[in-house]
This record gives sequence, structure tokens and C-alpha cells, in this order.
Amino acid sequence: MIPGFDAAVNEMAVGETKKVHIPAADAYGERDESLVQQIPTGSIPDADKLPVGQTVYLQGPGGQPLPVKVEAVTDEFVTFDMNHEMAGKDLNFEITLIEIVED
Repeated sequence: MIPGFDAAVNEMAVGETKKVHIPAADAYGERDESLVQQIPTGSIPDADKLPVGQTVYLQGPGGQPLPVKVEAVTDEFVTFDMNHEMAGKDLNFEITLIEIVED
């Protein structure tokens, strides 16, 4: 859960509705330009077929899928953005607390 969202809900009563603004730092964090990386095109099979602007999945550490956005494809490099798609964005919600379920 988004930390800022949790904090907003913790202060609510059942049946209450409120609008919440969560700054990027309290949501998915600020963009980190070090997470935009260039990989040599020759090390990526079918690099010329990667859809610029779309999200693809690479194999991350430990073998898990890692979503990355294809920023650019050239003869020399593929540029991947590994930031979360919502990084750097403020979020706005209208929340209605329907029920509290205890664990």
C-alpha cells in the first residue's frame, strides 16, 4: 500500500469520505534518473523490435520479471527506464471508508 494512503485512511471513521492529496515522495517516490540506463543493442535479442514507449519485462536479479519502459532504440543502445510508472507524480484520491476489518 502507498504510505501516504495508509496514513490518510488511518485517520478516517467508517462512512467518512475525504479527498486526499499524496505528494510523489509519499507515494511511489521521486523519479531517479540513475534508473534510466542504456544497454548495448547487440546484447538484446531482437532489440530493433522493442516497442518504444511501451513497458516490457526483463529478467531481474533472482530471475523475477522487472517491468521497464522502452525509452529509445538506436543502432548502438536501447534506453530503459526502470522507474515505477507513477514515480515523480502526485496522487489525488477521493476515499470512502466502508468497513474496518480486524485481522
